Amino acid sequence: MEEIVEEFDIDFIDDGVPAVCGPRYNIAPTDQIPAIVERASDGEVTRKLVPVRWGLVPGWAKAPTATMINARVETVTSKPSFRKAASARRCLLPALGYYEWREEQPAGGGKPVKQPWFFAPPVGPLVMAGLYEFWKGPDGWLASATVITTEATDAVGWVHDRMPMTVPADSWDDWLDPGLTDAAAAVALLTPPVDLSHRKVSRAVNRVGTDGPELIAEVA
Repeated sequence: MEEIVEEFDIDFIDDGVPAVCGPRYNIAPTDQIPAIVERASDGEVTRKLVPVRWGLVPGWAKAPTATMINARVETVTSKPSFRKAASARRCLLPALGYYEWREEQPAGGGKPVKQPWFFAPPVGPLVMAGLYEFWKGPDGWLASATVITTEATDAVGWVHDRMPMTVPADSWDDWLDPGLTDAAAAVALLTPPVDLSHRKVSRAVNRVGTDGPELIAEVA
């Protein structure tokens, strides 16, 4: 967590952050994840590190059952589930990298398996572009987020046709700025990740609940 606070110049850390900000290697939809946001109050903007649920729930939803883990960049400024957040509730979602799966034939033959591959930048975190929302239910407020995706480049497209969008370091301030309400202008700041490394990793990551650095270690 200290690295994130220093790297992103965080002003405020939510009480729930320590529980979700430690090293984790197998995050599933509906899990809590750390997000970097900026909120304005009394004319002052504060950059915060907060926990959010991965899987955006629009404020108008009747129940927190939405599983919108991704938002397509092509429609993020027009789709009702995302367009308000694209104008006013944007966040940074830092991660070591991300997994994608493709169906592969085992070396010894038999039924095809879902083989995970891990993609990561050469240095530093992968700073994914996210949107967040607040939903109010009988037990209080729920903060949730989604990852913005784009069409995969050739470097990733052999595994999956989509990939996360990232926010370049020199655009972090503008992306988070609550005063920037032009969603199209904000989205124009985003770029696909470049120079991603990839490696085949253990299929143990397919089991929810497994965790540990061995999940991102290369396997034959």
